[in-house]
Amino acid sequence: MTAKYIYTFFVATFCLQIFGQDFALKNQNKVMGIVNPSFYGFGDSSKAGVIYNSEGYNEGSKIESRLGFATHYFDNNEFSLALDVNSTKISQLGYSTTQANIHYIYKAQLSYEWTFNPSITVGYGNNRLDYSSLIFEDQINVLTGYIAGITRDPVTIDNKINYVDIGAGAVVHNNRNLFFGLNLKHINRPETSFNSDASNKKDLFISAQSGYERDLNPYGQSAFLPENSYLYLYNSFAKQGAKTRIDLYQEAILGNISFGLNEHFNKYDGFSISQLGTSFSVFIEEIEVGANYSFDIGTKKIAGTTFNTFELYVTFDFNPFKKNRRGNNSRFYDMQ
Repeated sequence: MTAKYIYTFFVATFCLQIFGQDFALKNQNKVMGIVNPSFYGFGDSSKAGVIYNSEGYNEGSKIESRLGFATHYFDNNEFSLALDVNSTKISQLGYSTTQANIHYIYKAQLSYEWTFNPSITVGYGNNRLDYSSLIFEDQINVLTGYIAGITRDPVTIDNKINYVDIGAGAVVHNNRNLFFGLNLKHINRPETSFNSDASNKKDLFISAQSGYERDLNPYGQSAFLPENSYLYLYNSFAKQGAKTRIDLYQEAILGNISFGLNEHFNKYDGFSISQLGTSFSVFIEEIEVGANYSFDIGTKKIAGTTFNTFELYVTFDFNPFKKNRRGNNSRFYDMQ
């Protein structure tokens, strides 16, 4: 029983450290609007999708995230509108956060080959904390690991807060194989403190993205690869206050299936976490279904397990011309 209480204490400490961070989903190379909403206008298409993410050391410490999005391109007016709703829940601590965002993405044609997509985001967030689930210092006996059910520490926190969130971004891409993106979140630095006597404003979140796609079988003459085979590389760098994050993706799209590797590097006040991931997806007409599994490398185990992430996603492409390109799942096909 003592080991169980000590384990719970470590999990709680770890989760509290990430309260002030933006939770990152692993399949951002599939749904790039997660990090930069300007990508919702990429390809002038109308899409929708859902993502489910679960990460932690075991079932008792899981952090669950869900995201749903829908975007529509208005051809006559050359802009897109997108809506996404994301939520994160840490049951162990009674903490949950939900935010709904609406995005306006404009299309500016710089030349025949290059397109510029700036975007504006307005979001509304809600954070909740069931403080009856928290463990205070005077409840922990460090010698025995016993946790008392009563605390003498005064509880002076609210159980929920609401806030408005403002962001802006931009993407520039050609119609063949290359794009670059830049995004700013929390420009207005919304207040997210549960304590009315203290301040905990969200730090400005700055991120940059780049992507490149190469046709692996341009003339359809390879005996080993399908005709529509591509190598897709996506990289993202993000900084928020003292926290930095780098995400690297390498994906092979082979006709109606894809395989990928991804690497994630996080650093916060001298503490770093590195993860290695694998991904797989299947294209079924206008639907893509996939999964990503990531695990920590080079970090210590807790209770005999490592921190790992499992993520599922489904996306729907409503582009009326997609039916005419069966088997070709290039990220740039619609723009050629």
